[in-house]
Amino acid sequence: MKLNKDTNYLIVIFFSIIFIFLDAYELFSIPVSWIGMSLLLALSLIEYRNLFSKNTKDILLISFTIVLIPQIFYIVFFESSSSDLVYIFLRIFNLVSFFSVLFFTLYFLQSKKLDLFLKYTKYLIYFFSIATIYIFIAQIFDLYEPLRNRSNTNIYGESMQSIFWLTEPHRAMGTFREPVFLVTFFFPIVLLYLQNIDKKTFLIPVLSGIALGLTRSNYMKLFCIIFLVFLLIQYFLKKKIKFDFIIFFGLIIVFSTFGVFECNLNPESIQCLEYQDDVENMNSSGEIKIDSNINEPVVELGNDRINVIKYFLTSIKFINPESFSNVNSDFQSYSSLKVNEEMYFSNRTLPKYLLQRYSTENFGTGNYSLIKYKINVQNLFVFYTQALGVIFPLFLFLFTSHFLFTKKMNLKSLFLLLIILFFFVSPIEEVNSYYGLIIGIAYNFLYKDRIKYEQI
Repeated sequence: MKLNKDTNYLIVIFFSIIFIFLDAYELFSIPVSWIGMSLLLALSLIEYRNLFSKNTKDILLISFTIVLIPQIFYIVFFESSSSDLVYIFLRIFNLVSFFSVLFFTLYFLQSKKLDLFLKYTKYLIYFFSIATIYIFIAQIFDLYEPLRNRSNTNIYGESMQSIFWLTEPHRAMGTFREPVFLVTFFFPIVLLYLQNIDKKTFLIPVLSGIALGLTRSNYMKLFCIIFLVFLLIQYFLKKKIKFDFIIFFGLIIVFSTFGVFECNLNPESIQCLEYQDDVENMNSSGEIKIDSNINEPVVELGNDRINVIKYFLTSIKFINPESFSNVNSDFQSYSSLKVNEEMYFSNRTLPKYLLQRYSTENFGTGNYSLIKYKINVQNLFVFYTQALGVIFPLFLFLFTSHFLFTKKMNLKSLFLLLIILFFFVSPIEEVNSYYGLIIGIAYNFLYKDRIKYEQI
């Protein structure tokens, strides 16, 4: 591959994706994934002058002014801590990154460059699929895996990443901090690759299907079923179907339905030795146990997501633009209401509770940790609607209407909207440069003319 500006850009894009996928690690206290996101933004800013027409610039300028006004108002008129300011800055950074990388992708990754990207994406998928399967096995049998030195995503501060489940089947997380993060970032790029190759392939849908299936994610299973329905519609309309997709989705559903227990396969593992009595009871039959969730509903929201929905429905009549930092604070206040009531009555009747702080214990009506630690709404639509007010759902309505009016409702439009919906349903509550890259690539694959390489 001859080095020139275009190939150099492609190399930076691939290194950025690799860094983004190294979500479980940090370098000098800087998350490696942030370095990848920043590289994509830096690349897009180099071509800034070529990305936007005058009308687009005006629209974006108005949009970002609307976003910035509540943030400036909050900073000027309310007492803001340094952590609040950093939080607001990072939210704005992610918004700018998303739009900048989106327009850069639409401008740069076209025609041969798009097909060259697709050609080398194959090796990226191979590498991360094999790495994910290896790390899954390594965690069970205490084999080597790189040190996960980034803090966990849970609410208890600077805690270690959880890679052990005693009473639940082991789950793949690859180089990410959570299984669902692996799904959110890896699934779309595999989907785009399989959608846009003409040549039949076997290894990629098998390896990536197994890797993603080992996450045992209901979120993943739900979208497999949605895309299988899409394939069925495509078959009735075009009388053709991609068997690569059947293999890919089939393996995800099988491997996410059936799971194995670490302490059943390797009772001598480091973590299992800490729970000897439980492990002995688990292995009393002497057989390998295969867990099945085949009877469980695919769409199981769980208490956390139900709580988010209740919070959103309760607060929707009071929605006004506010600071990004207020969204999770308001959700924390809502979630800890019963805990605060319990503390009040406990302290009034049993003052001895004042002598000790219960930061992580449950006392029937809720979790005491909610009083101390902020929690995320874990939903992109809820987060931006709470932060920007009615402007955000109005923007989505206008965007969708304009898109369907200009592109018409067909299989291409449906596929792109499903990709966007996938990001909206994920537990990551804001857009970022990677989302912009994937949505831009999906649009160019579907709507830009391409000359496909035979060797892909």
